[in-house]
Amino acid sequence: MPEKTIIYYTANTEQSAFEERIRADLARKAEQLGIPIVSVSRNPIDLGTNICVGETPVCYMNEWRQLLIGLRAATTRFCQTAEADCLYPESYFEFVPERDDLVHFYEPIYIVWKYHGGAWLKIGHCEGAEMCGRKYWIDRLSAALAPYGDDWVGIGREAENRLVRTFFPAEALFRGDPVVSFKTRDGVSSRTTFVNQKLREIPYWGNADVLKRGVFG
Repeated sequence: MPEKTIIYYTANTEQSAFEERIRADLARKAEQLGIPIVSVSRNPIDLGTNICVGETPVCYMNEWRQLLIGLRAATTRFCQTAEADCLYPESYFEFVPERDDLVHFYEPIYIVWKYHGGAWLKIGHCEGAEMCGRKYWIDRLSAALAPYGDDWVGIGREAENRLVRTFFPAEALFRGDPVVSFKTRDGVSSRTTFVNQKLREIPYWGNADVLKRGVFG
């Protein structure tokens, strides 16, 4: 029995060809490593065990609701996130935490903008690159979302930012080859924090512009 499940959540707002390439890469690596996938989406998709939540408002609050649905559907000891705009190396999936009760954030993460050349090293964590004990994660996320009910209505960016600061503390880290996060203007937000030094090469992945052409076509 695998110790972990990948929880892939998506609002289905990215261009379909781009997201299909992201999903294909994720599915191939998960199959090689024998890790099951639970996908939670606003439209039906062909990835692992799919749960479609319908045309809910696109916001961080509903992203976390989708994550919680995926966690509850999984049965493994650990779960880890995957997003529709990120590429993951094998090392991201190979780590197994020693403890169930810590949210582990992954490093390093590189940012690639669709409409700018090069890449930048991200500052801080990415919600699409986390791992935790499933039951502990469910308890934490359920408690954080409980005051806001289940009507899938967003609470506004300022309130969401406050929730991020309280719910996503830097509990633990794990490291490996870089995760690449693409900023396309089609997701919830294209804003992020990064080291202001443009890079041409990304370790493990190679030239940033070549990689970008491969996923965007």
